[in-house]
Formats: sequence, structure tokens, C-alpha cells
Amino acid sequence: MKPIKSNRHITIGMRVVVVIFLLLTAGESFAQKVDVDFDKDVDFSKYKTYAFTEGTPTPVTLTNQRIEKAIDAQLAAKGLTRVESNADLTVVFHCSITERTQFSTRSLDGWGWGPGWGWGRGWRRWGGGGTEITEVEQIPVGTLIVDIGDSSTKRYIWRGTATKTISSKPDKNAKVIDDVMKKMFEKFPPQRKR
Repeated sequence: MKPIKSNRHITIGMRVVVVIFLLLTAGESFAQKVDVDFDKDVDFSKYKTYAFTEGTPTPVTLTNQRIEKAIDAQLAAKGLTRVESNADLTVVFHCSITERTQFSTRSLDGWGWGPGWGWGRGWRRWGGGGTEITEVEQIPVGTLIVDIGDSSTKRYIWRGTATKTISSKPDKNAKVIDDVMKKMFEKFPPQRKR
């Protein structure tokens, strides 16, 4: 006669896997996202200079200065020169802030999942029942778009878009701006496919 296997360990294991999956995907939903698109018919090697034009800045002046400085650093590293007039390229950036809703549920009286007492290893339920509360938090998310256009044809030829949660700490946001720009301009200028 075969022994009967307990489904209890499978059920607990599945719950742990589901909780871990939810935690990982919740973190991903607010992670930094950077996308780049460009006109594949344009020969970017012909451009040598660029100038900024007015876009949609943030209400925070220092943030706008940090964004412009970060773009300057990336374009200069690619061999382009900033000029005040008659530029080959026109650079403009747009910023917006939206809010995403984040739910977090926690136990009020210590009941819930965690390392418990018992036989074997793993996570166990400390007890049954308990009161839980779900908090709703609005997380500010910033979107930054950098458009680059050909000044002579008046056509956009490149766009970088970045989305990231905004911190309440200016130093952290300044670092995020630099990191986003490095990632955005990593493959700039794009190579033309032959």
C-alpha cells in the first residue's frame, strides 16, 4: 500500500512562490524604464552641432538644469558641440509627473506569514485569523522625453523616453537623471543599417 502524500507542504510552498512573485512584479512596475526610437533612414554621422529649444520643463528649476546638463554631457561625449545658433540638431525635452497607485497589505496584530515554530524547515503560519489593513499610496512617477530634430528639415529624427518613480530626496533624483541619460544615449548616434 502506498503512503498518502500530504498536500499541506505543496500548498504552503505555492503560497510562498505566489507572494515572492507578487513582490517581484510590484517592484518591476515602478522600476526605471528607458526606450529609444529613431529614423532609420537618417545618417547621424553628418551632425556635428546642437542647440536646445524650449520644451515642457518641470516646475523645479534645478531639475531642469540637471536634465539639460546631463543631456549636454552625453552629447559632448559623443563628439557633438553645443552652439547658440545655426545648429545641425535641435534638442528639446519634455517632463510630466503622474501618480501610480500602490497597495500594501499588512497585519495589525502580528498574525501572518513568517518563520514559525514546528518540524522541518520553511515558512509557516504563526496562527489563524487576525486583522489586516490595506493601505493605498500614490507614488509620483516622472516621465522624461528627449526629442532631437534635424534643424534644416524641421523633422524629428530621434526620441528617448524614460519613466521612473520620483524620490523626495533631490540628490537621489539627480543621480537617477544621470543614470537615465547614460542609458538613453548609450547607443547614440544610432548606426545606419546598410
